[in-house]
Amino acid sequence: MQGQLRLPRLTGFVRKLIITLFAAYVIELILRLQGVDLAPWLALQPGGPGVWQVATYVIVQGHSPPLWFLFGLLILWWVVSPFEVGFGARRTAQLCGVCTLGAGAVAYLAGFVIQPLPAYAGSGSLWLGAIMATTYLRRDQELSLFGAFSLTGRQLMFGLIALVVLNFLFDRNLTHFLADAGAMAAGVGFIRWLRRPRSPARTPKRPRSKDRGLRVIKGGMSEDDEPPTWLN
Repeated sequence: MQGQLRLPRLTGFVRKLIITLFAAYVIELILRLQGVDLAPWLALQPGGPGVWQVATYVIVQGHSPPLWFLFGLLILWWVVSPFEVGFGARRTAQLCGVCTLGAGAVAYLAGFVIQPLPAYAGSGSLWLGAIMATTYLRRDQELSLFGAFSLTGRQLMFGLIALVVLNFLFDRNLTHFLADAGAMAAGVGFIRWLRRPRSPARTPKRPRSKDRGLRVIKGGMSEDDEPPTWLN
């Protein structure tokens, strides 16, 4: 029987995310035809004055070929939708936000130490951080990769790290490498925060009654009663 490679169900948040990224891509291409380039304003310039670029770089992809851009959206669908099925839209939005800021912050702060660093843009930090988060979540489970072979989540994590290192050895783009490392670290950190042990709920303390404390017993000790003795 011939196997089929199927994409997961397109969930609500991922659908909105893909539509937003696609619309931003088309708008950026149209503006470039008019001679307006958004990259200097929205792409991440490490160590630059635009702190907002730590979050806006993900929507700047006008310099990517359409085929590569669509392939990135396909990976985003394939990786993030299963996470939303398991954890819901709110946690998925938090994961995407953490991976975006984690990748952007690492690359941006590196610009104050290493100069010059090339600019960084694109939504690769979203799906890269989501893959790392998913594999870390299932690090001790056996996973099937496209039905071709099986490996554990931990092995897939090391394979992903090795792929990022090989990509750096190929293009020597330190900004890209630092952003990828920040996205992966943010994905793992988010799962650790999500799976942190919860402290048990505290039981409310009962209010003290006014008559609580020593009580006076009527009557006294008769002559036949012996005084209490204490064992020291």
